[in-house]
Amino acid sequence: MVNMEAEQKINVYLITGFLGAGKTTVLNHLLKSLEGERNVVIENEFGKVSVDGSLISKSYSDLYELNNGCICCSLDEELYDVLSLLARSNERAHNLFIETTGVADAGNVAAIFKREDVSKVFNLRRVICIADAETVEDYLGETNETIRQVIASDLIVINKIDLVTPEYALKLKDLMSSANPFAEVIFSKDGTIPEQLLYETRKENQLLLNENLGAFLGANKHKIVTVTYRTENEFYKDYLLHTLNVTLMIHYSQIYRIKGFIKLEKSNEKILLQSTGKRLTLESHGNWETDDPVSELVFIGIGLQTPAIQRILRPAIKIVNAKTKAARKAVTGN
Repeated sequence: MVNMEAEQKINVYLITGFLGAGKTTVLNHLLKSLEGERNVVIENEFGKVSVDGSLISKSYSDLYELNNGCICCSLDEELYDVLSLLARSNERAHNLFIETTGVADAGNVAAIFKREDVSKVFNLRRVICIADAETVEDYLGETNETIRQVIASDLIVINKIDLVTPEYALKLKDLMSSANPFAEVIFSKDGTIPEQLLYETRKENQLLLNENLGAFLGANKHKIVTVTYRTENEFYKDYLLHTLNVTLMIHYSQIYRIKGFIKLEKSNEKILLQSTGKRLTLESHGNWETDDPVSELVFIGIGLQTPAIQRILRPAIKIVNAKTKAARKAVTGN
């Protein structure tokens, strides 16, 4: 990869969704709305013969078809090769659109763009999940892939909305918002997405789950649950990363997402910790604006239990007592 400090990064839009949801239709609309820019498309299908590739409109500069498997696993290296090629190109792309297979784990694909060398060139702007209004509720109860796609996204498009009743459409919106409070949920009849949504950034206070998430998740037939861990104490960074990395490797089939703001030892930075696939990332969001910050981590998955999460995190906690807090306030003058 090359460094793009002096050049603008390539915007990346990851389009995911289960089979038949309308991903290619959405992609065509996005390409049409941005046809004045240099657009590159990566199309991923299982078969050796590409079907969707032939359905994509010609409003792009280059099309790469990866047809030897799912992009989230066996094609990781092949995708990286394409990204390297784009990074070295003399004609810099403005936008990269990636359409995954219907069974792809969007979290694993998104994690590639968290790599230090990749993030110097590419800016993952949005992970867009396309949900078929007629079938998504059934798929959520039957396939882990659909659950992961919904949870990994930050924009959920409930497509083919004209095929269901208005009452059911609202039910689906509540369903999606409950499954992923991090995401914006919109309706579409024919795969159209307002162009301004491609550039919007989620507000910081929307990154944390709300108290009512478990009302749907705990009762749903596919048994997704959420566990929220809160503490006024600090985390040892190395212990925390080691503990969570091991946990994700061992319990990957159970834990779909980890996300929240934390305070680390010897730092006043407000750190956003989140898991994408099997990888963890830490991002600074400025400093805490309170003398008594509360770290909050949300775990989403199947069969998660609060005592187990507490045991996992206990070795990574540094106890901060009242005396220590008082001393800190005296030093800062607050």
